[in-house]
Amino acid sequence: MGRLAAWLAATVILALDFVTKRLVLAHADTLRFDRVEVIGEFFRLAYVRNPGAAMGLTPFGRWSLVAISAGASVLLIWFLVVTPTGQRWRRLAMGLILGGAVGNLIDRVFYDGLVVDFLDFGLGSARFWTFNIADIGVSCGGVLLLLCLLSDEWRERRRRDAPAADHE
Repeated sequence: MGRLAAWLAATVILALDFVTKRLVLAHADTLRFDRVEVIGEFFRLAYVRNPGAAMGLTPFGRWSLVAISAGASVLLIWFLVVTPTGQRWRRLAMGLILGGAVGNLIDRVFYDGLVVDFLDFGLGSARFWTFNIADIGVSCGGVLLLLCLLSDEWRERRRRDAPAADHE
């Protein structure tokens, strides 16, 4: 899982995000008014246009979010290029995040700053935020990157503590 896997992950997330959003847009009239139950009310398909980021919670405007997303994408590409091949899980995480960031960036640029969200989970009135495939890439990549960083920290602590344990 070297460099190729990270670029492949970014490409797969971006492609799946693009195709699924276009399918949702093709059926927007149905999904806007009638949620389609996939697994009862637990998992439904819906059509939502999100003007914000992070589940619609941020107050930034369209072009601020475009700039932030574009900058983050460029930074992720740079990190992918300079990160050693041996750090395969970290590279995979960055690939997932990159695919998701570019997927939502495309929506912001071409759809008046609104991102297409359509995955709706919950029970009754207790619903999670509606999201998309790009959000899955960013979230899973973020969790994986966090685990990589924590693992590096744990390894470094064990390495530092090992000599002290040998002398006791």
